[in-house]
Amino acid sequence: MDDRDLHRLAEIGIDVYLPRGASPAPRANLVHEPAAVAPVPATAPGGGVLLLADASNPRGAALLAGVVRALAFAHVDCAQAGNADEATLATARALVAFGDAQARAAGAALSAQRQREIGWVVTAEPAVLAGDARAKRALWSELKRVVRPLRPAPRQAGRAAGDER
Repeated sequence: MDDRDLHRLAEIGIDVYLPRGASPAPRANLVHEPAAVAPVPATAPGGGVLLLADASNPRGAALLAGVVRALAFAHVDCAQAGNADEATLATARALVAFGDAQARAAGAALSAQRQREIGWVVTAEPAVLAGDARAKRALWSELKRVVRPLRPAPRQAGRAAGDER
């Protein structure tokens, strides 16, 4: 577990306990520091997940913020856009379209080959989705499916320290 993981755990209110003899000085501060929330960029750096949604409704905006936090916790780049255009869709490695209108617009902006290359999730509008528990569960399941190939490879502790066995 690195400092970023410990910081994320501290953000959601989980105290991390270290074994005796471990050096708690740099990590102990993470539990008590408030986390700063970074704004979501207009385009995902390095090509991550693109969320196509209308965030005008407060309940829908809260749901989208939860999706962004979940993707950040999974160490996956994320961007949010209100409409689908070719420039925004060109760098995305996965797409989550909230609503049929967003899905149709994205489908019209992408070539058939590009549509096969990226992972797709199409769900209801964020405001509608916020009040439907089953639909939210289905969204989280689909997000896991799409994010799995995008996550960075786990580090091998022995190899990172130069310990070849």
